[in-house]
Amino acid sequence: MVDGQQKSLIMCVTPLQMLIAEKIIHKFKDQKFDVIVVALADNEKYRYYYKKLEKISCNSFYYVPKDGFLGFLEYINVLKKNGFAGKYTNCFLASINSRHLQYIISKNKNTNIYTFDDGTANIIQNSIYYTNEKISSWKKLIWQCIGIKYYMNDIKKLSKKHYTLYEGVSNIIENTEFLNLFESLESGCEPIKKINIYLGQPLIEISDKFTEQYILKALDNLQIDYYFPHPREKLIPKGNFEIITTPLIFEDYIINFLKDNPNVRVEVYSFISSALLNVSSLLKVQCIYLYNDDFMMRYKDFYFFSKSKFNIKLKNVESI
Repeated sequence: MVDGQQKSLIMCVTPLQMLIAEKIIHKFKDQKFDVIVVALADNEKYRYYYKKLEKISCNSFYYVPKDGFLGFLEYINVLKKNGFAGKYTNCFLASINSRHLQYIISKNKNTNIYTFDDGTANIIQNSIYYTNEKISSWKKLIWQCIGIKYYMNDIKKLSKKHYTLYEGVSNIIENTEFLNLFESLESGCEPIKKINIYLGQPLIEISDKFTEQYILKALDNLQIDYYFPHPREKLIPKGNFEIITTPLIFEDYIINFLKDNPNVRVEVYSFISSALLNVSSLLKVQCIYLYNDDFMMRYKDFYFFSKSKFNIKLKNVESI
């Protein structure tokens, strides 16, 4: 402890996790927080949210991991050089399957572990977080020699509480507490205008059917006004809509948009973006998942889970 305050560590791997981490840090004013970000990508959005956490933490560390065994050894050395080898009273993390974060938990074996959402993997029953992770004996021996002794299932068992964005929905940890990302938003005026926003995704990585022409036809039929690109999209189609350029992730962007535009109602379209689940509770937002026959076959459980639990509409793009 420092000055009578508990020393805590919060670990993130995505911008959404960093946004949630900011809420958690403000929630625990009696604790001093260090922050580690193991960035799955290095871009404007990552840096934007990291800088916000940097301002409210005692010590912060931003790391872009390198591949392979030697890359992991470098990570361990850099951690030590940056002063993150110390003991923490509490550790908060979302990506419980990350070896980088499991290493830190293993080095703080007497810490209190708290978990928070890593997106829809926490609530979709067929996600990796609901499986019993099987690690071969020889791999486990190698990880143990490096210093990893706690794995995904261990962290689930040891987590004292899980902070979630999804109220009333089963999670990987039984003991949950709802964390409202949008608590400062008021209902405001009655909407007098509607706009349509499409959340882009690198769909061509899933199916070669999603050409620029295929996407443009769907967006034109839906009368999309704004296109919110995904960071991994290599080719953003040019159509009769405005491209949204912002360092914010969509959840953060939409809350700020609604504050600035109290007379506007928003319809948000996407194929499988988990961001729709995160904003579906907002009063002036209607979320619609798009699909074609192939996607319905692949992601049927996800689509109907979203419809039944989050009241998200479904629309077949090939019948518009």
